[in-house]
Amino acid sequence: MKYFFWLILIITCAFRLKAQEKTYFQQEVNYRIQVRLDDRKHTLHGSLEVDYINHSPDELPFIWFHLWPNAYRDQTTAFAQQQRLSGSTEFYFAKDNQLGYVDSLQFSADDSPCRLEYDPDHPDIARVWLPQPLPPGAQVTIRTPFFVKIPDSFSRLGHVGESYQITQWYPKPAVYDREGWHPMPYLDRGEFYSELGSFDVAITLPANYIVGATGTLQTESEMAFLKQKAEETNAYLAQLPTALNEGFIAEPFPDSDQEYKTIRYTAEKVHDFAWFADKRFKVLHDTIELTNDQVDAWSFFTRTEEQLWRKSIDYLRRSVIFYSSLIGDYPYSQVSAVQSALSAGGGMEYPMITVIDLAGSDRSLDEVITHEVGHNWFYGILASNERDHPWMDEGVNSFYEQRYMHEYYPPKRPQIIPAWLADDSLIDADELLYQLQARQGLDQAPDTPSEQFSELNYWLSAYDKPARGLWWLFHWLGPELFDKAMQTYYSEWQFRHPQPADMQRSLEKVTGRDLNWFFQGFIRATQQADYAIKELRKEGDKWLLTVENRGNLPGPVPVWLLRDGDVLPYEQWIDGFTGQQTVELPSEDFDQVALDAGHFTLDVNRKNNQIKTNGLFRKLGPFRMAIPAKMENEKYTSLYWMPLPGWNVYDGLQAGLLLHNRTLPFRQLEFDLLPLYGFRSGSLNGIGNIDYHFYPKQGLLQAVELGVNYRQFHFERQSQGVYDLRYQRWQPWLGLHLRTAKGSTFRHQLGYRMIYLETERPNIGREDGFIGVGTDFSTIHEWHYAGENRRKLNPFHYRLALEQQSYDDVFERAQQYLKWSVEWKSKLAYAENKEVSARLFAGGFFSNTRRNGGAIFPGAFSLIDQAAMDYRYDDFYFGRSEREGLWSQQIGQRDGGFKVPLNPAFNLGKSNNFLLAVNLKVDLPFGNGWPIRPYLDLGYFDNAMPTGADDTFSDQFLWSGGLALEILDGRLGIYFPCINSKNLQDRLLEQGGYGKRIGFRVDLYGEKIRNMWPY
Repeated sequence: MKYFFWLILIITCAFRLKAQEKTYFQQEVNYRIQVRLDDRKHTLHGSLEVDYINHSPDELPFIWFHLWPNAYRDQTTAFAQQQRLSGSTEFYFAKDNQLGYVDSLQFSADDSPCRLEYDPDHPDIARVWLPQPLPPGAQVTIRTPFFVKIPDSFSRLGHVGESYQITQWYPKPAVYDREGWHPMPYLDRGEFYSELGSFDVAITLPANYIVGATGTLQTESEMAFLKQKAEETNAYLAQLPTALNEGFIAEPFPDSDQEYKTIRYTAEKVHDFAWFADKRFKVLHDTIELTNDQVDAWSFFTRTEEQLWRKSIDYLRRSVIFYSSLIGDYPYSQVSAVQSALSAGGGMEYPMITVIDLAGSDRSLDEVITHEVGHNWFYGILASNERDHPWMDEGVNSFYEQRYMHEYYPPKRPQIIPAWLADDSLIDADELLYQLQARQGLDQAPDTPSEQFSELNYWLSAYDKPARGLWWLFHWLGPELFDKAMQTYYSEWQFRHPQPADMQRSLEKVTGRDLNWFFQGFIRATQQADYAIKELRKEGDKWLLTVENRGNLPGPVPVWLLRDGDVLPYEQWIDGFTGQQTVELPSEDFDQVALDAGHFTLDVNRKNNQIKTNGLFRKLGPFRMAIPAKMENEKYTSLYWMPLPGWNVYDGLQAGLLLHNRTLPFRQLEFDLLPLYGFRSGSLNGIGNIDYHFYPKQGLLQAVELGVNYRQFHFERQSQGVYDLRYQRWQPWLGLHLRTAKGSTFRHQLGYRMIYLETERPNIGREDGFIGVGTDFSTIHEWHYAGENRRKLNPFHYRLALEQQSYDDVFERAQQYLKWSVEWKSKLAYAENKEVSARLFAGGFFSNTRRNGGAIFPGAFSLIDQAAMDYRYDDFYFGRSEREGLWSQQIGQRDGGFKVPLNPAFNLGKSNNFLLAVNLKVDLPFGNGWPIRPYLDLGYFDNAMPTGADDTFSDQFLWSGGLALEILDGRLGIYFPCINSKNLQDRLLEQGGYGKRIGFRVDLYGEKIRNMWPY
């Protein structure tokens, strides 16, 4: 009886689960639009009719509508916010007459008025409340007039003069599917999700405009007009030189005709309608023969790059045939490519038409046209949700675009990797980008909503990583089985809204393989493949290979055999696994085994992927020394070198040899050693660093870094050459990077460093004078918390620090201090590409045994950062102990940050107690990228010495202003003071003429590339 009870319970639960599953349905929308272009005021006057058919099982009291022209209304929209985050200031500083919007809306449903309710957070989304709820299976006709102010070209909808890009322009119902409503604000980085249906669009505009649009042109007179333009264009191109026009051609707009024309387009089974109008367009036309149909191909372009566009019809034909043969026939009557303004990337797709920006070469134009035409399949016909699952169109389409380029063009390494750096590594630019992100735990899963991606990860995870994943499947499954699976997916889901799970089911059904590792681990997560060869041994006549999965992605991996460095015609795929697995290899004549030597997978560490059959260090590649550095190459064990000179006043000219292992992608353990021989001092000096980086997979910490830094140089030379003084500096350090949301531009960290200093000093006897060199020892401890937001518009950085030092003074009395400091740096945009740089610094002592001493002691603050105040030996100075002359005028950028050098003999601006400073720099309002910036420094120091007992506020308040000539973000700079506070000006007059007031900054050491890597 109890077994019967459990059977009933199981059956009941199964029925309940089945009932809870949401049955697939798809809404239908059919549009009738009439619109008139006013090219004097750059506006559209339109009327919209939408037949909305409710195929859902739900009663709908309202329908969400997208009013995307309102994205350009003001700075509160999601588009405006995204523009600011991405660093684009063009829209941020746009004038009112450059903005856009949609208004004059009066919605009705079956001739009964509707209430329009705007989303409180997004003015480009609104609810249209129906007079009565729409039952399942019912239809309603929604009507409204609308008026669009066309914005300047900031993204996709816009105009440049009288060239119009009319996209995302009409009121449009949001998608309602089994997951509910999908209202979404317009975004520049992040595309769309729309209902399929039909369009009947009539466009009225001056008669001499040439229009390219979605749909089939129904106006015979306009067709004759376009074909006449095509004949004229063919004749024009026949006499055109083949050399490419140089850059953009400012082609004037002809006057608009006083006579207007109305042209009509219709389209079926599409989810959007776009059109482009320009009086300057040249036109090309031909037909494409497919298996069972004929397609019209059109291209529209201006004089800019017209030589490239003479081949545009060939590119359209070839791409349509290519995609049709691999996936399924192109189902529409025409395909068009338009060269026009586009401020949202190199190309943008719409049903049957794509808009293309400047390309630069035949190959690039072909590639962009092919990619955008391919979106007719992956976005148009397979109408996935691009906002939530951008990889389903961009990633899949990028795979087919790459197949096309491999078919018709020779392999080409992207020029962003210089040849000297690329070497013969098989890691291309895209794999390099992936490894740089993945090794640091900064990559994001492809199945991430587009608005949550960082700018870098949007390209990597939405486009490239899923494309490379499909190549992985392609090589594992084989072309025939892969293509059959994708064709099945296409035939099952064409003109529908597939989700990732739908794609997975289609592919698994055809291939018979479990693809959970791909869809759940690779697409929906950031699991990593890291297969390593653990052992290769021979047992009798058999070779046994043991492979270990050190990652967490159990994807398949191929085994390759090599002889004398050449790959043998053998390839064995091992199905994905966790842990270890041993496989038997054939008895071939080979001397090396490699995992994935063809880079078919996305292995995150290829240095452990090979082993030799004999010899010492079988897992290491041949040792080589290379100059100056190369990309990581699994074939070699590399040490990089580069001759480097050095110079300072005391060691003179120094000859050095930099030895390091730093490369791209970044390594876990990195080192560099720079020994330098000083010809003046006759001694060996130098710098050394070793860093170790660890990236926890989860928890509070994003990264842990450990390192040691060493320096040794001379810092003082007695004028008669009696003695040279040397310093040695050891700095062990620890950095704890706190985890933040992926895609965020904010990072913060905790850090600790200990500075151990040995500085030589002369011992002077009362009667004998110099009697030798002694050594002072000091140990400084510093703890800090730092954060920064690397957003491109108005970035900021802050740092809070505690520092402690115990030391013996010259009388061998114990002294100590504990000091605090706060630094804030930011850049505020005041116009397009113009910024004000601001820095605030405050510091004081919690305790200081020499707070009220009669001199300035170690650890003191200073408004002017010069060598004499660099008691930690943090920076490099050409003349660290110089008190006059050019080398005494080198300044740094710590503490008060003043830029005018002051003789260290003056105590003005120095404090054993407290200091506050503000530093300002501003870009000139005219010119572009000029390195000259006005600056102003203001600061207050508390003079706690007995000599400052009667000092007033004005005695302790300094300011200085002038002109800064800076390059490399201020790492190299010359500073010309023009105005100073009286107390500072008096001291400057005492030290001499104007030339002695000019400061310069040289930051030779700079910042590590790893720390400069964008989020």
